[in-house]
Amino acid sequence: MKHYIFSTLLIILLSSSSLFAQFNLFVSYEGYYDDNIFNNYEQTKDFINTFSLETAYNVESELNNFQIYYQGEFSSFIKNDFKNSNSHKFGIVNTHLFSVDDNPLNMGVNFLLRNNSNGFDIYDLDQLSAYINYRHTVVENNYLLAGYVFYRNNFEKFPLFSHYENKFFARWISNFASGTTIIGSGELNLKNYFVKYKIPDYANDATLFIFTFNVGQMLTDRTRINAYVQLRENPASESRYFINREDFIFFEEEIFNDMYSNDGFTYGGALSHYFNEYVLVGIEGKYSTRNFTSLPVADTEGNSLDYLREDKQLAFGINANFDLSFMVNGLSLEAGWNYIQNTSNDYFYDYKNNLYAASISYGF
Repeated sequence: MKHYIFSTLLIILLSSSSLFAQFNLFVSYEGYYDDNIFNNYEQTKDFINTFSLETAYNVESELNNFQIYYQGEFSSFIKNDFKNSNSHKFGIVNTHLFSVDDNPLNMGVNFLLRNNSNGFDIYDLDQLSAYINYRHTVVENNYLLAGYVFYRNNFEKFPLFSHYENKFFARWISNFASGTTIIGSGELNLKNYFVKYKIPDYANDATLFIFTFNVGQMLTDRTRINAYVQLRENPASESRYFINREDFIFFEEEIFNDMYSNDGFTYGGALSHYFNEYVLVGIEGKYSTRNFTSLPVADTEGNSLDYLREDKQLAFGINANFDLSFMVNGLSLEAGWNYIQNTSNDYFYDYKNNLYAASISYGF
């Protein structure tokens, strides 16, 4: 299968005419203050420095672009340095147009390594992923996008939770002359664990359905508003967990914030406005519910109670982006604030969170 994918990419690449190569580089620094880095009632505060580097080598023609790239990120916590981490992602991707500027087919393969400091090395991950998607113009300004994504997620220090993921999605996009955009999408997410167990109510696999409907509207040439609703449906009531030496039970959701663990709705919206060609400001908000299908509430001693966790979360954010290309081509500055209020029937996850961030980036 791998040889077939690479052969297909090579044939498409070599069959293209007027090839030319291009090198891209993107570097950025982000500093942010987070007054609740673990998102729980303990309200642990810290300042985090994050450095990112992205490089890509492109071979392009009129109908094809072949890219080899690397993405690296390094995060450093001032007080809680045991949370320091770094990640490295290597990939190849090919985009082929079946007509000029239209009907793109994307195929790619990625490999990711995530490393954490001692104490958090249970989060160390090596991930192999592959994807393919195709967008087709059905009629003018109406598109159908469909695709498939595969992940192999291996937690070397925590193989109990290592798994495969298969994701299938389809999305309909309609653009109207009035400036309205309508998007409807559906996803099927499947997870299968490496190691299987014959234990009642202990998950060997998981399924999640996601349906999203989004409406956007241009109010002026510089102002856009959009609103969306999303439904998440998890048909199973099983989960994975482990018991430590003190007989405390730790569920996968508590360790990895597992998206397969809950049902719920999300309602959200955003407003963005260009003050001029260099300054973009956006405001967004959302309300979501998470009803956990197999995660019981724990008391202050860590003992599981006889009812399941339910969360209601309200979030707001404001972000400003400054294009500084008039000073240095490719330079930009960004600043923002995000606020989360999570109300839960589990006291440990009843919290508030403020995050203040600023970043500077340069790319060509």
